[in-house]
Amino acid sequence: SASDDIATRAFVVSLKAPCSGKTTNEFAEITGLSVRQVNRIYAHAIERGVDPNHGLVVILDSYLEDAPRSGRPSTDLRIIIC
Repeated sequence: SASDDIATRAFVVSLKAPCSGKTTNEFAEITGLSVRQVNRIYAHAIERGVDPNHGLVVILDSYLEDAPRSGRPSTDLRIIIC
């Protein structure tokens, strides 16, 4: 989905920064995401280090990537052909 794309997440964070002057509803319309998705992406980025009140918004991949999921790790399947 579009909200899984790191470039879309970066776009949302850059647009939603206070200096852009746009509303969340406008962001949702521009990106095709729901208001809830826009707010979630932005909140996660802030939790991970984005400072929206800084004049220059710096966006790192680590601010936007999904957090590791809990539970059993996926199995590494390897096929060995002799």
